Amino acid sequence: MFSGGRTSAFMAKFIKEYEAFDNVIYIYLNTGKELEETLIFVNQCDKIFELNLVWLEAKVNSQKGKGTIYKVVNFKTASRKGEPFYDMLKKFPLPNFAASNCTRELKKRPIDAYLRQFKKQYKVFKLIGIRADEQHRKSLNAGPDKIIYPLCDIIKVDNNFIRSWWSKQSFDLNLKDYQNNCDLCFKKSLNKRLTIVKENPKIADWWLDMENKFSTDKTPRFDLRTNISIADLVSLSKRPFKKAVDLFELSQNQIDLFEFETDCYCKSS
Repeated sequence: MFSGGRTSAFMAKFIKEYEAFDNVIYIYLNTGKELEETLIFVNQCDKIFELNLVWLEAKVNSQKGKGTIYKVVNFKTASRKGEPFYDMLKKFPLPNFAASNCTRELKKRPIDAYLRQFKKQYKVFKLIGIRADEQHRKSLNAGPDKIIYPLCDIIKVDNNFIRSWWSKQSFDLNLKDYQNNCDLCFKKSLNKRLTIVKENPKIADWWLDMENKFSTDKTPRFDLRTNISIADLVSLSKRPFKKAVDLFELSQNQIDLFEFETDCYCKSS
């Protein structure tokens, strides 16, 4: 399960070189709301790590009682204007923190539909890139659902390790750590979303359009935790607030500051 981030990309490289796993299929689920930098990074990982990556998108059936399946795409044909997400919204309510329809319809059901073709021949497990410093995100049903967390249970790595490892590679994800995944996901903190809109106001346009089109009395907006609409988010981003930062970049800048020195005529050669 390749999410398109640095951690899952490292996991893919690790699994590729780890002899305990056989018949590994590397799969990326595209929602159409990832930034272009993510798609470029996914494509680079596929080519450089030789993953033979399978690109999938949800194929939502508008007919009631007919479940979501999948379609196979690639880097060139992958949706970039939120098409799978939009198709999901035409059938299901606005996703929110309590009812994550997007995760279910755009991630879980397409991958389950794809993997059903292998279940008669293999015992299928899902490998998910959750790090040791975020074990609280592990599913309580990992055993019954046949989910494995290699970066928690086989090797233990944290975010500092991941960022340090990528800083030594020939390429990297050209995004800050708060910018990855769906560009304005409602699960991101308010501070991160405000920063994203502040840095690129046009990102809010699609989300605002979807909220206006599919708002209902029961689910009037994506963010039901803080009850801040996309329009509110845009307005708040124009006011003073403490911007989110990339913690790894900040730590590197602090190291550079402490190591900074200037030449002096008395400096020994």
